[in-house]
Amino acid sequence: MQPTNVLIVVASETGRTLRMAEALADGAREISKTVTLTSAAEARNEQLLAADAIVLGSGVHMAGMESSMRGFLERTSPLWMQGELKGKLGAVFASAGAGGRGGGELTLISLLATLAEHGLLLVPMHNRLDHFAAAGCHWGPLAETNPGATGPGPTETQLASARAHGRWVAECVARWSS
Repeated sequence: MQPTNVLIVVASETGRTLRMAEALADGAREISKTVTLTSAAEARNEQLLAADAIVLGSGVHMAGMESSMRGFLERTSPLWMQGELKGKLGAVFASAGAGGRGGGELTLISLLATLAEHGLLLVPMHNRLDHFAAAGCHWGPLAETNPGATGPGPTETQLASARAHGRWVAECVARWSS
């Protein structure tokens, strides 16, 4: 099996989504040799080209992705015009404050739609992954991190869900790359 490269791009204003990204990276490292975690503000198209799998994560603002993620995705348009990312694997995750299910799912779907537009093969979160029922949905891990309710989050269960999805993405890219 050849080495695989998983790139995780995260937009995290408060650090909550970054904690999810770190957990997802830990899960991916169980399978993949190279896992790179970068912020949406610092991510570069060259990193996308080098990756076998691209995982996008964003905090939720007003039922949508953070502005730094939107800016990053807009900077990928030259790659879209040339079809440079088609055939890579893609996945997503998000964290949302109060009302995470509505805005969180919209954000996950929006991120997935962008990956699909680029021609990536999407890796959803299947319902047999650890903690799917408590901290995930078919689109990807979703942490509701309402700081007023149970602390700032994400919870250990939500982090475990992100780790499981990271491992699943890495397993899929290893299969696809062999």
